[in-house]
Amino acid sequence: MKTRFIFPVLFLIFFSFGSFTSCKEPESTGPENRTDSLTLKVKETDLTSATLYLHTAGITYPASLTLTRNSQPVQTFSLHQPDTTLIDTALTPSTSYTWQTTWKKTETTFLKGEPVTDRTMDTTSHEFTWKLDTLGCSGSNLLDVAIVNDTCVWVVGDMTTAPRGGVTLYNAAMYNGKIWKKFAFSLPLWPSGSRPQIIRCIWFDGENLWVFSEIGGYAKIKPDGKVLKTGYCLERRGTPQKMWGNQKNQFYLAGSDGSMTWYDGSAFHLIETGTQVDFLDIWGTPSGEVWACGYVSRTGIGVLVRKNGAQFEVVYETGKPSVFNGYDWITSAIWSPDNKNIWVNSGARIIVQPIDQIQNVTIFPRNAVYGFFQYQINGMRGTGINDVFFAGVLGVLWHYNGSTFKKYPIANMNTTWLTSIAVSKHQVFAVGYGFGEGQGSLIWSLKR
Repeated sequence: MKTRFIFPVLFLIFFSFGSFTSCKEPESTGPENRTDSLTLKVKETDLTSATLYLHTAGITYPASLTLTRNSQPVQTFSLHQPDTTLIDTALTPSTSYTWQTTWKKTETTFLKGEPVTDRTMDTTSHEFTWKLDTLGCSGSNLLDVAIVNDTCVWVVGDMTTAPRGGVTLYNAAMYNGKIWKKFAFSLPLWPSGSRPQIIRCIWFDGENLWVFSEIGGYAKIKPDGKVLKTGYCLERRGTPQKMWGNQKNQFYLAGSDGSMTWYDGSAFHLIETGTQVDFLDIWGTPSGEVWACGYVSRTGIGVLVRKNGAQFEVVYETGKPSVFNGYDWITSAIWSPDNKNIWVNSGARIIVQPIDQIQNVTIFPRNAVYGFFQYQINGMRGTGINDVFFAGVLGVLWHYNGSTFKKYPIANMNTTWLTSIAVSKHQVFAVGYGFGEGQGSLIWSLKR
């Protein structure tokens, strides 16, 4: 009799204890008839952060959710809609992480989504071997450069083979991977006539090259040097400086006096920018954001503009009310690695400017003092946020590898002026001129 009584009692105690404790365990995500779900995806990672996309279904809003990284909570947030973007920061380069989201349904029940894993971007090397070429005698200078591919690089400017007078004038040269071939393109004068003009800027649109002279004459050129057409651009003000575009046969041309010209594939259009400050550089993002910057030394006024719809708007100008912090009046170079940020040279520093939050800027490197690069940057280009080169006044030539900066002491800081730089996956070309005895146009290049 005692044995028969003990077993039912033990069974009831075990059943009651199991029922009591089961409600405190995280709810399983296994049942096939579940309608609530958390779906987390990694949109992208960079060196020190990750952007995650979360989609939810069948949950009650507002919902309290937690994001974990490697099983450790990093964010707790309230969700009011099915989809959201999460950004996890303070990560380490070249490191794998696993993220997971959990919904707190009640005080004692939880729903966990499937974990996702990805790796942050790695840094790049600073170790490069540089080579120096010259394409002209004293008085020659190079103003811009474009990389078509590993065996086709173009530079433009003003080159002469004679030390006095200019017996032979050139305004462009093409590098085939072994030697340089010089060209003397005849760009139209206005109102009539033609002769080799100093070419101010060059742009490769993915199929052909476009060049502009200081007075607005232009040529469309095949990568082998064949001229497809020439003309004169009336739809501009001042001197053309730089070009940018993300479609074949279309681009923006920025110049002095606040000039901005759009070429739509068949015609030029002058676009008002709201400023008369000289533009010195222009760049855009893969999504089509377009930004330009520049300054006028005689007035001490710098400017930063961006395309807003069909027009441009001034987002910073020295001396006018602005939400920007950290900008100096010298704004001479601009570049973007992605759809999130624009990098702007400002007073020998770099300002990282978020595209969607124009009032928030970061001085880069963090807490850098004025004059980090010693002198003004004239060119800033790269392949990504872990591979950026800077070239400028009095021999400035630096590289950022995603974590640290390195200065290359290859250019004579007293007699070298670098005007532009182009960067591809395998090559870097920084162009300019030397104003020392016997020096002319200079090209610092490396093959990686």
